[in-house]
Amino acid sequence: MSPPIDFGTAWRCVGVHRRYGNELALWLCDEPPAAYSDAYKRARASMTAAGFSWTDRGHDQPRLLACWWDLGVTVDVDALRAEVDRVVAEAAAECEQKAAAEQKRHERDVAETELRALLIRSALRALLQERPWALGRALSEARDLAAEEAWTSWGLRSAERYLSNAEDNIRRAEERLSRTPPALWFARAADEAVRGAALEACRELSARDEDWAADRNSIGWSQATCWAGHVLSEREALDHGETAHALALLHQHRRQLSDELNLALFGEAPARRRRPAPAEPAGALLL
Repeated sequence: MSPPIDFGTAWRCVGVHRRYGNELALWLCDEPPAAYSDAYKRARASMTAAGFSWTDRGHDQPRLLACWWDLGVTVDVDALRAEVDRVVAEAAAECEQKAAAEQKRHERDVAETELRALLIRSALRALLQERPWALGRALSEARDLAAEEAWTSWGLRSAERYLSNAEDNIRRAEERLSRTPPALWFARAADEAVRGAALEACRELSARDEDWAADRNSIGWSQATCWAGHVLSEREALDHGETAHALALLHQHRRQLSDELNLALFGEAPARRRRPAPAEPAGALLL
């Protein structure tokens, strides 16, 4: 004997199992449709009387599975099906009403947000165009949001947060550059040629920094130097203090710079790491 209603899905018999002191045949449904859950919630008395339930028997899944116990009773299948169809239809109607109400709420939210979003959307797109590095790890999300033509209030709040965080990042970079310059590089930063080379090197690293330090790939700036490095690269010229700060940042990335730039900045080129020689193939003859 099989379940009186299959709910349009597959059931499998897993043998006889003990239930309330009785040995009963047990059928399981691994992926019950929504109709089964709706029927069990809304017509539970009729469902359980017919043998339907949820169980942890007959399987090793970390969740309860829909089941049917063969209680050995006669089930009025037509009456059960009629009740199941009724409550499932009620659940579907309620779901449609909720969806319609949610759609209206969404449309109202978009309409009310649109007027307030004009300036914020424009500011976010300008930031993405001119200073994307300031967004840090939020860059991808900010790009996706800026590409959307219709914002909800949640999208507007997100854009405002991205802009605020970017402003904070820029402010922190400016504060870092306004501190007392590192003494180690201050004397060398007095040289006008060093200042020009420092600005050139900053711009070179910023041009390479296509991921804005999101990945540790030894290309461009690091997360520790990204914001200050990009701020420096935007300057028309570097003053004495800014150059000292730039030298401190650039020294951390000197292996990315040419020997010519390293000589101009630090008076020496860094030792280049040698690549290991290829291993001799197995069985090679020595001549």
